[in-house]
Amino acid sequence: MTEEQAKELLQKYLDQQANQEEQKKVEEWYATLHVKDTAIPAGRKAAIGAKMFAHLQVAMRNEPKTGQVLKLRSFIRTAAAVLFMVAVGITIWILNPKMPPDNQLTLVTGSQQKRIILSDGSVVLLGPSAKLCYPKVFASTSRQIELKEGEAFFDIAHQEKRPFTVHTSAGVTIKVLGTAFKVKSYQASKQLEVAVVTGKVAVSNQKGNLGTLVKDESLTYDKNAGSAAIRKIKAPAFIEFTFDGARLDEVITKLQYVYSIKILLKDSVLGKLKTTGSFSSRQSPEEILDIICSLHHLRFNASKNHKTFNIYR
Repeated sequence: MTEEQAKELLQKYLDQQANQEEQKKVEEWYATLHVKDTAIPAGRKAAIGAKMFAHLQVAMRNEPKTGQVLKLRSFIRTAAAVLFMVAVGITIWILNPKMPPDNQLTLVTGSQQKRIILSDGSVVLLGPSAKLCYPKVFASTSRQIELKEGEAFFDIAHQEKRPFTVHTSAGVTIKVLGTAFKVKSYQASKQLEVAVVTGKVAVSNQKGNLGTLVKDESLTYDKNAGSAAIRKIKAPAFIEFTFDGARLDEVITKLQYVYSIKILLKDSVLGKLKTTGSFSSRQSPEEILDIICSLHHLRFNASKNHKTFNIYR
């Protein structure tokens, strides 16, 4: 018997439309449960509903059993309600598989800044009077947090298969793979601001994409008009990044997102070379590549627009 058939049978019984054989099946199923207390704790409804449904399937397959039915109609109503809640819960979970509520944390800053390291290694620097909601552990397919109030600087760990999304109270979302950017979102303000320090981010609202920002660009969103304007950052910020024995292909991935460039290895074996060093986005990609290549006795060349680099022996 399918879940849908079980619900239909329960509903027919409650509506007094079940025939004699159907009534007998439901009553025999109930008798096999030996339920003494029909109260269902709120936190266990899904588990109890699943167990109840399993008992129902067994009873429908087995030979009829006799037993005294106590408060049957009340219990059947509870059973139907629980099965309905379980079905709805499963549907919601399939459409939106979020972490359980106890996985969510909320941090509110006072008059000082606070630094948070998220479960994926990403770093968030919250400004004063800010409020951030984030999970203890990110989901396996996505990383989502919500900046409810204030200003925050994000340095996101690159994970190509697990995008990072920042939701805001203004209905604007910022999606990245791995980069550094700043968001200023105060509920009392008519504007929201996003500024990219390194990498690339996509900014959108419910109506669609507002713009894609790259290094040293900022977006100002007008909440009332629902419009956005992109401009160059006059005084760009900088970040520091350190590699401690990281593989060269990992270093390349980081540099590509920091500078929005492409770096190619002529030989894939070179990607296994270990690299240790500290750098700043104040440095040009050529300067950093020159240091890294000299460590491994490698060479590199750049395209005319300095957006593509090739590393070789």
